[in-house]
Amino acid sequence: MQPAPPAAPTNRSALQLWPRYAAAELGLRNYWYPVAWSSAVGRKPLAIKLCGESIMLIRERGTVYGLADQCPHRGIPLSVGRQDFPGTWACRYHGWTFELASGVLQAALTDGPDSPLRGKVCVRTYPVEERAGLVWVYVGELAPPPVEADIPAEFLQPDVTIVGRITVQPGNWRYACENGYDAGHAAYLHRYGTPETFFRDGAGWRHVKPYEDENGILVREVVGGGQRGEYPGLGEWPRRAWWKRPGGGGATTIQLPGILRIKLPQHAHARWVWWTPVDKDHYRMLQFFTRRARGLAALKFRLSYALWRRPLHHVLFNNQDVWMVRLTPESAPERLYRPDASVLAWRKLCEHARGAPPPSVELAVEPAPDAAPAREVVT
Repeated sequence: MQPAPPAAPTNRSALQLWPRYAAAELGLRNYWYPVAWSSAVGRKPLAIKLCGESIMLIRERGTVYGLADQCPHRGIPLSVGRQDFPGTWACRYHGWTFELASGVLQAALTDGPDSPLRGKVCVRTYPVEERAGLVWVYVGELAPPPVEADIPAEFLQPDVTIVGRITVQPGNWRYACENGYDAGHAAYLHRYGTPETFFRDGAGWRHVKPYEDENGILVREVVGGGQRGEYPGLGEWPRRAWWKRPGGGGATTIQLPGILRIKLPQHAHARWVWWTPVDKDHYRMLQFFTRRARGLAALKFRLSYALWRRPLHHVLFNNQDVWMVRLTPESAPERLYRPDASVLAWRKLCEHARGAPPPSVELAVEPAPDAAPAREVVT
């Protein structure tokens, strides 16, 4: 009887090679994150979670404010409270009333006008900005940089049209990022069960070489691969289908704190995904298409999104990714292969996250070099 092979490292143990990334179960702090459409925040509070922190968003006279969603008196969520005076918000339980801008207690209504607590208690406030039709919230200990530092320039173009979908999904944000930038899954997972790829004969495999550009963006360069191949003892894969035409590819990048961009050469628009950490078991998935267009062209772009891009891509196509992230357990074995070079590069990039010390551990795991590529069949 042959001895059992050594156990493969689990996700949790493998992540210790990247200590900053391993510690970021609740997200990378000291960044601006998009959390909602501007139209979703009004005079009625919107309760959200970001990086494990409960936050109440509310609009007052055109400005959106963010407060910790917990009264310091008895812990009741402030988002179930009410407004008795302009510029303030009161806890529903005992009427502790806080200034929206500063979070400082202005009155403890049920303690009388002379309450000694006035001005001595406060709730945490969060920096909030609005750009590109979205509400952005900063979570961290460092002084926040200008919000534009964490928004891709394409979102700030004066003639940009932005369409998209915001949902909260089960799973950890790190596995969602890894799935999005993973170079191997699209060739198999998305080949089946989605109308978007029914007529597309995508490559069977790709080998990639990720590198960080001068702007700190991780670029995935394709350095090899094949359309289909003859697998020893199995036969040819992918199988030929007369109705399929070559397609796919495009430029894929990812940047901190978890922003994926895909630009296909045949399309005028770009695809974007933010994976915003909610808590350790949930993430907010913000999916966008952007295109520089005005007038009739912008209207046509919005209409095409509503009629088919949203249901086919943002729902059916990306729900396959959501499914896999939901099924990825913390205790999963992690035996990596060559396409995982992109995942490893992303983990290493996170060691340079804002507020983190200089990385002390170099990339210690390389994709397995022992798997010979399948022989490509010339078509």
